[in-house]
Amino acid sequence: MKRAVILVGHGSKLTGSSSALDQVITELRTRESATLFQAAFLELQSPGIPEAIESCLNRGSDEVVVIPYFVQLGRHVVQDIPQIIAEAQAKHPAKNIRLAKYLGFDERIVSVVQDRILEALESRVK
Repeated sequence: MKRAVILVGHGSKLTGSSSALDQVITELRTRESATLFQAAFLELQSPGIPEAIESCLNRGSDEVVVIPYFVQLGRHVVQDIPQIIAEAQAKHPAKNIRLAKYLGFDERIVSVVQDRILEALESRVK
C-alpha cells in the first residue's frame, strides 16, 4: 500500500510563509523515502486539502494521512479539516483517508520554545 502524508498549514499571502512547512516536508522525505509527502493549505495558498488529496490518490496512494500543522485547537482543527477529510473519504470509499491529531502540546515543543528564548536573549546581548 502506497502511503501519502499531507501536512496542512493555514495559508498566507506573505511570500515565504510556508518555508518552515516546506523544510519539514523535505526532512520527512529524507527519513521516509517510500512515503509521498505534500503540503496543503486551508486558505490563501494552493493546493487546498481536497486538491492535495486528489493529487496523492492520482499518484497511486491508497492511504492518505492528513496532519494539521497547528499547535492550537480551533475551528479549523475541530470542524473545518475533519469535514474536508470526511467529504474526501466519502468521495473515495475504497481509499483510506485518515486524519491525524494536530500538533498541539508535545514535550518536544517545549525544548524548541526554550531554544527560541535563549536565542532572543543572546541577540539582545550582542
